[in-house]
Amino acid sequence: MRPAAHLVMGLALCLTLTATGPEPRSAAAIEQSKLVAPGRLVVAGRRLSCGRTATLIRDFEGFAVSSTVIMLNMQALKDLPRPVQWLIYYHECGHILYGPNESAADCYAVRRARRERWLTPKALEDICATFNIAGHGPVHADPEARCAELQQCFNKKAELEARDDIDTLR
Repeated sequence: MRPAAHLVMGLALCLTLTATGPEPRSAAAIEQSKLVAPGRLVVAGRRLSCGRTATLIRDFEGFAVSSTVIMLNMQALKDLPRPVQWLIYYHECGHILYGPNESAADCYAVRRARRERWLTPKALEDICATFNIAGHGPVHADPEARCAELQQCFNKKAELEARDDIDTLR
């Protein structure tokens, strides 16, 4: 299978995340679980945090889920582009903060990424291109609608920053 095909298959799984508790593949998977204290997680070279929420690194079907902790499958995440990995984490953080609303979790992720200054218009285009290749699952909007919502969140923040800049010039 071509590397791009692996990425597409992995991203398809990413887009079908649910808040249900995934089952481990084996007893060995449970032993490999690792709880990472809040503020101590590093994903693709970036320290990520979600307030006082711990992260459980564990082998399961999919990329990430959240309930009272954020659970990540680092093996499944490792082949995704770094910005996609980071956005997945912040999307799950959004669920911790705002509950099951997918749009609210996405918008939180975009706002947080912009505040950290790594989500640029180009990075968002790349993320959306990845979503468009992978398709979507039953939980998330179709890729085109989801990306339009991500773009709206991104642009709304830009509008607020522009207004702030205008106010400081007066």
